[in-house]
Amino acid sequence: MKTLNINSQVRIKLTPCGIEKLKKKHKKLRSFCPSIGDFKPPETDKDGYCEMQLWDVMNIFGEDMYNGNMNLPFETNIQIDDAKFEAEGEED
Repeated sequence: MKTLNINSQVRIKLTPCGIEKLKKKHKKLRSFCPSIGDFKPPETDKDGYCEMQLWDVMNIFGEDMYNGNMNLPFETNIQIDDAKFEAEGEED
């Protein structure tokens, strides 16, 4: 069995709903800390994937991940670097 740490970096492809969720979170944080500046969407690769820690994905988007939601914040496939997974995980 392999172990995936919630601190692992994963790659997700955000939808417009996901970008909007990040904007709202940024706006709320900025009300407490104006020095963080304007919202900037996460950098993406040529395929449209951005990288985040798994716990952050769960924290930000968890409440939106349910069966039947037609406005998911990211596409349903999450990419994990196999080399990092092997290095961080354990095999029984």
